[in-house]
Amino acid sequence: MAWLPIAAAAVSIAGNLSSAAASRQQGRMAQQEAEYEAEQDRLNANTALASSQLAAQEERRQGELVQSRAIALMAASGGGVTDPGNVTLLARNAGETAYRSAVALYKGEDEARTLRARAGAAVYSGQSAKDSANARARASNVRAFGDLLQGGSSLNTRFAEQAPAPVVNRDLPR
Repeated sequence: MAWLPIAAAAVSIAGNLSSAAASRQQGRMAQQEAEYEAEQDRLNANTALASSQLAAQEERRQGELVQSRAIALMAASGGGVTDPGNVTLLARNAGETAYRSAVALYKGEDEARTLRARAGAAVYSGQSAKDSANARARASNVRAFGDLLQGGSSLNTRFAEQAPAPVVNRDLPR
């Protein structure tokens, strides 16, 4: 049973070193996961921008159709496009079209901004998880070193007491 303290120290050292490696691996995986999430958010931000540009373009197209129909109805009714009431109506329609187009663009830019901020937060979170895991790994390595010193101390104590006195060869010239 004299080997039990030695085995316990060896197992403790191995466990702490294994814990350190697992912590580092966990940190790398957390960072990779966060990077993937951030990349998806960046892609979604670009998609939101493109989608809003299409929505704005569709708003302008619909506005042009409304303007065209209004002009056609004005002409069919015998009124002129230059009548003050008709000019006001056409101007209001053009303003509404511009407003709806701008709102569509703003929505896309706002969503993209939110997604990019979320991507930045994910990257920060991943780096933080990696740093935290590395700190846990360093702590495990320190514990392993401490166990090594403690195990070495008990080995030294155990075997130093039993070690024979050094042999000195007196026949050798000095």
